[in-house]
Amino acid sequence: MKNRISFLLLHVFVLTLFSCNNEQKTTIKHQFSSGSIKALNKYLNEVRMAYAIPGLSVGIIHQDSVFNRTIGIADEQQHQLDSLLPFSAGSISEPLVATAIMKLLDSGLIKLDDPVQQYLPYFKTADKINKKITIRHLLSHTSGIQHYPLLWDTPDTSVKALETTTRSISSQQLKFPFPGSRVVRSPYNYDILADLIGKVTRKPFEDYIDQYVFKKLGMKSSGFLKPAFTVQPFSRNNWLTFTSKPDRVYPYNRENSGSNGLHTTSADLSIWMEMLLNKGKTERGAFVNSATFADFFSARYMTGKLSGITLGWELSKEDGQEIFTKTSNITNFQNQIVLIPEQEIGITFLSNSSAQPISAELIRNITNWLKGGRLPLVKTPVSLVMGKKFQESGSIDSAIHVYQTLKKTKNIQYDLSITALNSFGNILFKHVGNPSAALKLYEFSASVFPSSAEPYLNMADLYIKSKAYTNAIIAIQKSKPLMNQTQMDAAFGMEQYIKERTTDQDPG
Repeated sequence: MKNRISFLLLHVFVLTLFSCNNEQKTTIKHQFSSGSIKALNKYLNEVRMAYAIPGLSVGIIHQDSVFNRTIGIADEQQHQLDSLLPFSAGSISEPLVATAIMKLLDSGLIKLDDPVQQYLPYFKTADKINKKITIRHLLSHTSGIQHYPLLWDTPDTSVKALETTTRSISSQQLKFPFPGSRVVRSPYNYDILADLIGKVTRKPFEDYIDQYVFKKLGMKSSGFLKPAFTVQPFSRNNWLTFTSKPDRVYPYNRENSGSNGLHTTSADLSIWMEMLLNKGKTERGAFVNSATFADFFSARYMTGKLSGITLGWELSKEDGQEIFTKTSNITNFQNQIVLIPEQEIGITFLSNSSAQPISAELIRNITNWLKGGRLPLVKTPVSLVMGKKFQESGSIDSAIHVYQTLKKTKNIQYDLSITALNSFGNILFKHVGNPSAALKLYEFSASVFPSSAEPYLNMADLYIKSKAYTNAIIAIQKSKPLMNQTQMDAAFGMEQYIKERTTDQDPG
């Protein structure tokens, strides 16, 4: 009963939030000032060079202004990127599929609490709990459907590919018996939603979203079928020296088009972000009515006091403001999109290399700049010079000495932050395959940054992957007095993971 009351209060709050300002908002008509464009172009070029990124594209919405910039190379033939060439957007697909669901809701064809099996009779699980799963549960990743690996080497491109995905779980057990009670992120939730869209509309999912979302909004370079020409992904040829090579594996399989099939550009995503920030309104008229928009965004599940999940987005709160984030790193495409509705800010980042996880920092820096701050001086990651030294000497002590020397001389050319330092540890562990060197690096990081939980959480992650659960628990305990809310959520997830595994053979 308490949960039911909490949900109703949340529903009323969201309806109030999205309904209290129904006047027509100003739609985007302006470019950024010439000075702002110059500053952004300089910053993005410096980021690309410092992190050896083949190509990237950024879109920014701020109040009534828009900025889009695409730079770098698209493929191994060194063709230059242009603003119309689509990137594989990975799981940014999910909020777009949710947008298509919102259109069906607006048309009266579905309701959020309708059972999925009402539209997909073949949607079944071995434990029969599937009958309780609703559209709302799929949208919020609370269905209990397990996470399955995505396969790109033998893609199914047939029109029945999504139905194949839905049918494939018929022999599987759900992760928990009560849909709506927990979050288990699974791409299958959105693949099944895409299948449902196709069956409700009696046309291929990709055709429906093209006609009623992309064309309706004017997103001319977007689609859920793989286009003939796309940006090519690049993988690291050498993780210690930051050199890249074209990746022959392309992340597309129509069986997973709902969760990972989107191909788009930053310019198109800017149009979509504008609609969301304007609560369903566009220059072309209302995309959906305001009541539908408000009702739809009540489909959320809170995973913590300041965090939750909604419509494919990760939801967080900072300084009392809601922030919607979607991040995707899949087969060497690195993508992120962030919305801050109260400040009318939307930023998207697309790149054809995921080697350096820079999307969050770049978006954070641009957000701060939009709020009146300065774009930071772009520095070379210390992991690059440490990596070169490690490759030359084979010694982690020599690499650490490089860091100590740069820090002692206060060299402003290099990024000596804790994130940059720990990034080198992650490279050693996850890509070079040297966990002992990585552990020594994390221990050094903890000594340099004694007030940060990050090194200990990295140690815990290393120990968990090595099945040294006792050591992992010790590292988590050391991190707890130093944690922020996001780190608390991460640590809780680690602890739950450890509890679900046996420690009888714990080598730690």
